[in-house]
Amino acid sequence: MKKIDIIFFISIFIVSWLVFGKMAQFSNVFIRWGFGTIPLLLFILYPIFITFKKREKFSKIGLTFKNWLMAIIWGGGVSLFIIILNKYFVFNEPLAYFDNLGMGIVYWGFLSFSQEIFFRGHLQTNLEKQYGNYLGVILAALIFAFWHITIRFYPGWMSFPPLLKVFSVGLLWGLSFQKTKNLIAPCLSHFLVGVFLSNYF
Repeated sequence: MKKIDIIFFISIFIVSWLVFGKMAQFSNVFIRWGFGTIPLLLFILYPIFITFKKREKFSKIGLTFKNWLMAIIWGGGVSLFIIILNKYFVFNEPLAYFDNLGMGIVYWGFLSFSQEIFFRGHLQTNLEKQYGNYLGVILAALIFAFWHITIRFYPGWMSFPPLLKVFSVGLLWGLSFQKTKNLIAPCLSHFLVGVFLSNYF
């Protein structure tokens, strides 16, 4: 992991901690979630900026249509596995609550892309180069799980079982990205898991 990535992650951890801790102060849902997008926008901008600065192809961080069909198959398959496991065997509790399905789709679409482009596309790619495929996936999933501690509007993330769950799905999303080199796989899986495991009023 490069020094600049470590500095960025520490910075984004602090920003996320502060932003997510203040979200409850906003009564309007659109203002609240708009404020909450600040760390997620940084997750998107950072890998794009680094890739552009290095004059590398965006396919390096998984922004490609190469292997798109295989990526969809991996994304769909991993989603189905996680959803079934969650609903019938592990933690049968909603990931989030929304007034309607449309809001959930927008939320999970943005969330999944922002997290996956950083944790899988950028971070995992660099960790695999430095430590090898297996350790790279594990370290990226660990860092992904650790970041969830910042989501203070959901106190459950401060306990071990939910973090273990996030680490486990992070491994699966990391594997899907490693096998396809395409962000469609982890993004699709992250999106479908979020949508199908949320509750709607």
